Amino acid sequence: KHSSQFDKTKLLINPSLISNQYNDYEIQLQRRSQWASITKPFNTFSLSFSTKNIYKNISLGAMILNDVAGDSDFSTDGLSLSFSKAFSRKENLFSISLQTALYQRALSYEELIFIENEYLQVRKVSFFDIGLGFSNYKKINKNAYFLAGISSHHLNTPNQSLSLNNTSRLKVKHILHCTYYSILNSKTNIFPTGYISLQNQQKEIVIGSGFLYK
Repeated sequence: KHSSQFDKTKLLINPSLISNQYNDYEIQLQRRSQWASITKPFNTFSLSFSTKNIYKNISLGAMILNDVAGDSDFSTDGLSLSFSKAFSRKENLFSISLQTALYQRALSYEELIFIENEYLQVRKVSFFDIGLGFSNYKKINKNAYFLAGISSHHLNTPNQSLSLNNTSRLKVKHILHCTYYSILNSKTNIFPTGYISLQNQQKEIVIGSGFLYK
C-alpha cells in the first residue's frame, strides 16, 4: 500500500530520491486514515527527515512509521535509515542507495472472537529489513527534465510470522516509477507520473499527473 501522494514519500518509494530533492533539508509529516465508515479505521503515520550532499555527494534520510489496522490493532512500527550516493554525468544525475530498517509487528486479541479456544503464542515480532534503490535525473532542456527509478524492498525476505511453529516470509517488492516535469510558461508546470509495484503475485499500476499554477 502507499499514500495517495506517493511521490511525496521518497523514503517509502525509492530512497535514492533524496539525492535530487530540491531543498538541502526536508521534513515530511503524513497521516492517512481509511475505511472509518465500515470498520475500525486503518491509520498510518509517518515522519521523515532527509538531507542531501552532506559529504561528497552523500545524502542521508530517516523515517519513523506507525501503522495500526483493524479490530486486532495490528500494528507495524518501524525506523529506517537511508544512505544515497550521487554521480553526475553530463546532463544526468545518477543516484544509488541502501536502506536499512528495523520493524516490530504486534496485535491484540482482546477484541477478537474465536469459535474454538486458540493457544496464541506470540503477540509481537521484530525483524530487520534491507532495500536498495537507483534513480536517474536527466535534464532535457531548461524547461523540462525526466526522473526515473527502480527500488527493491525486503531483499532479505524477513520472517514476519506471529506463530512459533510457522514461517511467513515478507516477499521482495519492486517499484518502478517515472515523472516528466515540464514548465509550460512562467506560471504553469505539469508533471505526469507513472508508478508500478510488483510483489509476489500482486501488481499495481498508477498513472496520473500533477499540476502547479503560481
